[in-house]
Amino acid sequence: MDEKLHIDWLTVSLYIIIVLFGAVNIYSANSGVNEAISLDFSKEYGKQVIWIGISAIIVFLILLTDYKFFNFSAYGIYIIIIGMLLALLATGSFNKGAQAWFKIGAFKLQPSEFAKYATALALAKFLGTFDVKFEGRRNQLISFGILLLPMMLTLLQNDTGSALVFTCFILVLFREGLSGWWLVLGFYLITIFVLTIIIPSWYILLALLLILAGFIYFIYKQKQLMMVSILIFIVSAVYIIGLDFAFSKILKPHQQQRILVTLNQDVDEYYANKQKSFSFFKFEKKENDKKSESKRDYSYNVRQSKISIGAGRWWGNGFNNGTQTKAKLVPEQHTDFIFCTVGEEYGFVGSSIFLILYLLFIGRIFYLAERQKNVFSRVFGYCTGSIIFFHFFINIGMAIGVLPVIGIPLPFMSYGGSSLISFSMLLFTFLKLDANRVNEISRLY
Repeated sequence: MDEKLHIDWLTVSLYIIIVLFGAVNIYSANSGVNEAISLDFSKEYGKQVIWIGISAIIVFLILLTDYKFFNFSAYGIYIIIIGMLLALLATGSFNKGAQAWFKIGAFKLQPSEFAKYATALALAKFLGTFDVKFEGRRNQLISFGILLLPMMLTLLQNDTGSALVFTCFILVLFREGLSGWWLVLGFYLITIFVLTIIIPSWYILLALLLILAGFIYFIYKQKQLMMVSILIFIVSAVYIIGLDFAFSKILKPHQQQRILVTLNQDVDEYYANKQKSFSFFKFEKKENDKKSESKRDYSYNVRQSKISIGAGRWWGNGFNNGTQTKAKLVPEQHTDFIFCTVGEEYGFVGSSIFLILYLLFIGRIFYLAERQKNVFSRVFGYCTGSIIFFHFFINIGMAIGVLPVIGIPLPFMSYGGSSLISFSMLLFTFLKLDANRVNEISRLY
């Protein structure tokens, strides 16, 4: 059977449109005022063309590969990538405070981008094993272990943004049967996290203690439920004190201030109030780490991003005509803030069309994942969709100022070879698996 006939060409078409549109926007973000349109391979847009070509070759090789290879080699690829992440800790080069790259001549390779691909393969391989049922506690612990190992190694590289991406795999585990109580727990922890930052910790502990006392008053005859409530309070108290310590003593100044800016907290006023109020740990406004960022107002990136997007108004200024873009007022506009170029040059209408197109692309991936006939392909498909959606959601949220700036690219749009290649591998490996679904003899749902 000709497998090429079963490739989902709608998804491929959307991929090509997004990649080419990304290259156009990278060109706009990097070219100078009144610069004639050309292809300069020494600049970012020229290098991106090279990465697109390399990605196309890799995609072609993936489509020629027997689909069984990905299942067979999943653990091997995972082990190789884990080895690379370990090697980074000793030999990796620094960039903006993160030791996350291997430098190869004029190019850099970021293994954490490929770790997402390897983790998706390993998780799909484990959950797709014939005698593995996700409902078992042991299998759940192994699944979390597969996710946490590369996440922890990425954190050790001081690459917090890439490490947070691994949390998106929780969506995959929900599809495979993880209890909804984990979602409730996650919402509770996030809420406590935000409250701990914006108000004194002892206020939160006092409020929880009062809630506990009132709850116990009504259920004091139910000893087991009462003990569970007390345990929840104790764990919450430890979590709050731990957050207070982590925010004041572990997070670097630029990380603290990015979070404060996102929560609409005035940085100077926040530190002044913390010094006056009772707190478990003293907050000190330290000088910024030279390895991380230059000294500047930490709201600058987000403020300039919103100005750039707003400058496009309804219809935009047109291709290569963005005033904010040409003035280079938005840092990292060809990478983390590539959406600013879209907003300024194509306006609200163009941005909306782009977002709708991208959401259709992601929705199509989830649709294909759900129709798979075996667990390996289904899990890998959901991993693919979840990773791309997480990047999309966080990156756009960063650009419009509703989420912290954690430095993750917009898939297929932002400049970067590691990013483009890894996302292309992720997508087309899944499309290869999807193309073979009618030929597989596999375990049903």
